Amino acid sequence: MEMRKSKWAYVFLIGSAAIFLYFLFAVKSGEQISFDRSLSTVFTGLFPESTYPFFEFMDGLGGKIGVGIVTLIFLIMLWVKHGNYAAMAALVFAVAIGNEVNKWLKNTIGRARPDQEHLVSVASLSFPSGHAMIGMILYTFIAFVIINGLRTSKAKWITGVLAGIWIFLMGISRIVMGVHYPSDVAAGFAAGFIWVFLSIVLYEAVKAKTTKVSYKKHSPKISP
Repeated sequence: MEMRKSKWAYVFLIGSAAIFLYFLFAVKSGEQISFDRSLSTVFTGLFPESTYPFFEFMDGLGGKIGVGIVTLIFLIMLWVKHGNYAAMAALVFAVAIGNEVNKWLKNTIGRARPDQEHLVSVASLSFPSGHAMIGMILYTFIAFVIINGLRTSKAKWITGVLAGIWIFLMGISRIVMGVHYPSDVAAGFAAGFIWVFLSIVLYEAVKAKTTKVSYKKHSPKISP
């Protein structure tokens, strides 16, 4: 699967841009977003206190330490099993620069956290959710690499669905923990997909170019 040739990827890209811009303008206007009130009520009622340990675990995976550990493990796998240095560089670029973009967006937009009890500690601003954005970047990239190594369509679909569920749970953990509005998470997912799409397309372009150069270099020359 090539991201730059996937029609679905472009559909998600356009949808992500629309979602991010919609919530960005809504937040900047200072209006109350009904989406936040209704979904916050849904998640509060849907997940009882007994589920909080699970969501704390998911929340931890989306934090700096969790992201660092998962990234390091996958980098080692790419190095030892595949020797794929281009993918290693692309993953580090996507996560590290994506994190800086998220911090810049938070500071530029300046939305305060929800005025309610926070079940985990937070030190930054609210919009967009860093857990949702970085989770989308990291696990979409990992899923992309794994899917490209699978042979059957069924295995690829299962991997994609599982990755989607994992990313979703990581994002909504921030709502359940009371540290984000649903619109923060939705915008984080959207911004994350835009960034990981651009990162993967750049990776594919570099890989295609180096493969072409390597082929020309090692292909036999035919004498006239």
